[in-house]
Amino acid sequence: MKSVKRAATALITSSALTLGGIFAVASPSFATQKAPVVVTFWESHSASNQQGQALAHIVRVFEHQNPNIRIAVHVTTASAKALAAVQAGDPPVMAMIGHEPQYGYEQAGALVNLKPLIHGKNGFPAAQLKGIWPGVWQAEFTPQGQQYLFPVDIKVAEFFYNANLWKKAGLKKTPTTWAQLLQDAQIIQRKTGAMGLGARLDHNDWLPLFYSNGGHFFVPGHPTKLDLNSPAMATTIRQLAARDNAYGVHILSYNTSFEDFAAGKLGILENTADGYEMVREGVAGKFPVGVFPVPPGTTGKSFTLYQGLSFVIFRHASAAQQQAAWNFIKFFDSPAGQGIWSVQGGEPPISRADVSTVAKAAGPAFAKNPGPYNGTTVAIHELENGHVIHKILGPNQSAVDGVIQTQIQEVIQHKETLSQALTNMETQGTSFLKGLAI
Repeated sequence: MKSVKRAATALITSSALTLGGIFAVASPSFATQKAPVVVTFWESHSASNQQGQALAHIVRVFEHQNPNIRIAVHVTTASAKALAAVQAGDPPVMAMIGHEPQYGYEQAGALVNLKPLIHGKNGFPAAQLKGIWPGVWQAEFTPQGQQYLFPVDIKVAEFFYNANLWKKAGLKKTPTTWAQLLQDAQIIQRKTGAMGLGARLDHNDWLPLFYSNGGHFFVPGHPTKLDLNSPAMATTIRQLAARDNAYGVHILSYNTSFEDFAAGKLGILENTADGYEMVREGVAGKFPVGVFPVPPGTTGKSFTLYQGLSFVIFRHASAAQQQAAWNFIKFFDSPAGQGIWSVQGGEPPISRADVSTVAKAAGPAFAKNPGPYNGTTVAIHELENGHVIHKILGPNQSAVDGVIQTQIQEVIQHKETLSQALTNMETQGTSFLKGLAI
């Protein structure tokens, strides 16, 4: 674990970190308040899963240290529902939302600009801030440089494999190239009878590979001009067509891919940014789950896609509620909070400065693969290499993504030539980007 050894050591060490203990981390209290400041908090992690349980643990620790603050957690799909609450004049004090939904909230003028809180007197510690993974931090800003988001839930693309099927197939090492990945999938299917590789075509799939092949979504220096009709996209489409038409590869829906993997019917689950914890909960201990990073493209670099949720604070809240919410965000993203979130919840920490704390809390099992923390350790490795991208955001972006995926599928199914697909995705994508009808 070279990434762990290189991690920053500027950590809070005033108490030992254990999952069952209380963390002695300084956090401003509200001693002058006669009644607790109530922070209504909407988030989507169910109490029945480990991420929800980790969140509940963090809330308990924070409230113990801040008895004049109460975090009232409400489990819901906040990304969509909180906007309706804003329009009704009754949003929560804070929420976890996705990156793309922030634009609706921004248009409604609903969110607190976090820059003064982050960099103010009671701001986020400089060492922690400096250590936030660059690919994660960049995704928290709007194209205009506004910051309403603060990172919480880091999900990066990884490959998962059934270690029992892997062993039965006689495989010894995880693949480091796309060719090796396809070979391993074919061996698994031939020797075990299970499906070799489960894939699905969406932006989790083609976007990282496109960047790994040297592509750019936009022409460099021109953030509104698409750069899809390019040698990099041509190479990407050829690779996807070869993969999807190969023996041992099965194109599965989102739900089916997880269900088949959890049922032991699938050897390798491809390139998902949905999080190791979701996979581990689905498998429920029926077999060991191994993890390996996305293989590199023609550039020799392996790009991975970051997705996840972020904290937001709503402007309607009182000054005391906004400050209380910010204090909770600071604790959640402190080494103590991240120690719980990563070890119990299964997500990588937001900052390099937290890695040592997480490794210490996890113990010797942290480096094992397969093992209970291998999804976290592989994600840290991917974040450490710096080749992290996030989903392209902006007006009509879903329509542009749909055009790209449709054109790739047309080539895979031999309905269009590669040249036709490249021309169509550039032309149609540009029309959507400009808000024009096709």
